[in-house]
Amino acid sequence: MSGRTVLRHWAGRAARALKVEDPRLALGFGLVGGACVAVPLIIGLVTGHPEKGAVISTGAWLVAVRAVRIPGSVRMARLLGATFALALGTLLGILLVAGHDWLLVLVTPALAALGIVVPVMGPTAALALLLTVAHPLPVDPIPHLGLMLLGGLLSTVVLTLPWPWRGHLPLTVVLSGTAASLAQLVDAAADQSLDRDAWDERRRVASASLEKARKACARRHWQRRSPQAEAVVAAFRRVLYEAVTLRGLYTAVYRQVPDVDERVGLSALTTALYRSLRSMSEALANPGSGVELALGIDDFKRRVDALRGERPKEERELLVLVMLRQIEHCAERLTAAVGKAAGPALELSSPRLVLPQLGTPVTPEVRYRLAWDDPGFRHALRVGLGTLIAMLIVVFAKPAYPQWLAITVLVTIQPTYGETIAKAGARTLGTAIGGLAAAMVLMIAPHRWSLAILITIAALLAFGMASAHFAYWITFLNMFVLLLIDFQVPQRPQLAGARVGLTILGGVIALACTRLLWPRGETVRLGDRVARMLRAHATASRTLAQVSRKELPQEKAEEAIRKASRATLTVSTSLDHIAHEPGATPPEEVVEAVGLTQRVRDDLISVTSVLRGGRAEPGPAPEVLDAVADRLEDAANAVEAGESYQSGGEVDGKLADLGGWLGTLAERRLDELDAAPADSATKVRRALLQAAAVDHAMRSLNSESARLSESATAAFAGNRADRSDRPGISDAV
Repeated sequence: MSGRTVLRHWAGRAARALKVEDPRLALGFGLVGGACVAVPLIIGLVTGHPEKGAVISTGAWLVAVRAVRIPGSVRMARLLGATFALALGTLLGILLVAGHDWLLVLVTPALAALGIVVPVMGPTAALALLLTVAHPLPVDPIPHLGLMLLGGLLSTVVLTLPWPWRGHLPLTVVLSGTAASLAQLVDAAADQSLDRDAWDERRRVASASLEKARKACARRHWQRRSPQAEAVVAAFRRVLYEAVTLRGLYTAVYRQVPDVDERVGLSALTTALYRSLRSMSEALANPGSGVELALGIDDFKRRVDALRGERPKEERELLVLVMLRQIEHCAERLTAAVGKAAGPALELSSPRLVLPQLGTPVTPEVRYRLAWDDPGFRHALRVGLGTLIAMLIVVFAKPAYPQWLAITVLVTIQPTYGETIAKAGARTLGTAIGGLAAAMVLMIAPHRWSLAILITIAALLAFGMASAHFAYWITFLNMFVLLLIDFQVPQRPQLAGARVGLTILGGVIALACTRLLWPRGETVRLGDRVARMLRAHATASRTLAQVSRKELPQEKAEEAIRKASRATLTVSTSLDHIAHEPGATPPEEVVEAVGLTQRVRDDLISVTSVLRGGRAEPGPAPEVLDAVADRLEDAANAVEAGESYQSGGEVDGKLADLGGWLGTLAERRLDELDAAPADSATKVRRALLQAAAVDHAMRSLNSESARLSESATAAFAGNRADRSDRPGISDAV
């Protein structure tokens, strides 16, 4: 066994023992992150300016820690935002350093809360402020600010370089993966062996891939706007809609005519659509390949025309023919979407030199969440109040190394009580170990070269072990940070005990804030969120009814469906928070309801796609949609009142009217065929095509909306809690 093999073997064992999931990422990020801290320090020592080198390393550290959460795919925009926050905090610290204690007490909590409300800032500004006022500046104020910025820019540039360990994927690769996912979804639409849950899983994978592509396209705006990428993403969204519609139509046709594939070749049509999307995926990944449009549609049309020429003898045969025509239209729309995206996709994948557009704003998009109902806003209040308590203790008690108390509170408080407990324990243990190690180093090897070497080792271990466990990260982080601070302004080793004590006190303050201030904030608001989710889906159904009556443009229906999806995401986020709240578990009924909302939206998407093909006389379809909206609104009212759901049966009655309308249209169309067999452009035919296409989606919408209403209300039946209550200190019980 060679030496390299032995080394790789033991490295693998060490990685497994330390629970390092990606050794390549850990090693790469550890080396690069540690270099950002160590290189300025060593250069400063070599050039005879150790204090300046330490200041640059401090700025590099404060920005580099923002990459710890997603080291493999961190974006330059995120680190530029952290660099701006670093400059803001350092500047405020310089202005407040001259004995403005009470002003510091007010500014620090405000800056800490602002870092939660504006995620691009994070805790960087508050940390920079506290570190700046913690001890005398090692250099003059203006050079100090410049050196801190230099360190921040160093981390921003170095960490975002295309290192082999980075998981960043080019936009074309992301879009290629999305096209492949959509191709799999289209292929699964015709697979009748898939049950509903398996189809839903395929649907979720494709939706997640599309959302990833949308975010990748939005990230590209930091550098330059890309109309080509936007066009491709818009086309993919249309493909997703059509794939969902195809699934419903295929299911309905196979239920009526099991041997329909032998007669018209549905599998061949599906294969052609699948190959077209696969060619789009390959064209985005490989610039030399082209996009292949679906060629099986013409053959499918001929077979359907031949089947139509046999003159259907009964209503069922006519309705099957109608649904086959809708499958044809759906395939045409899907092919048109792929064809529309082909040109922009080839432009994206072809190698070319693109000059940056001047005047493009680089300012990050900041979402100010100032609503009390938002968990992020309540978390910001917790952080602000906790930091305020810590700063008041600093002012009145004046402990040694006081800012360490506020720093501990700032970085320990998490959005939920359970997460804060986990982080407080790891931080206390890590700070104790790291602080004691730093104190021992200061006593044994206080020389600057020795400190620089130990800081380098600790920084490499901190960034390298960050992905393994929080305790590893915080232990080595505290060690190199304490040594780095002592490198700038020498401290006594005896302060290590004071730091550990302040860390424990800061952890207690953080736990008290999360336990006493809205510890069950999402639990008590879950009913309101579920009610809003139901009303959003009711609005989508009612808007679609108005679209079918030609009272609104079709874009309004799609916008309403997207709003319903966002309302569902809010409930899903609440469920994630509830899992970490004291004594709370996410209600199974609400979890089931969240899954059912996707099926309701799928049915609404199917109806929207059919309406896009042409507007005929809607018949009773709008009344069915209005009845579904009434059902969902009644369920929302029941959730708010804590009552069980009582179905009135209105939707079933409207569906019966729709069935009768279909029969009437079929009879009229048969009469038309008897009178003029060649006439295929009548109003009756268009109305029959549309009504038959939406019939299956309407019946599925009836079933899924009923299940959604029952599941959502079951979680809150018998609970008449006052929804207007806004929990405060009393929620600790």
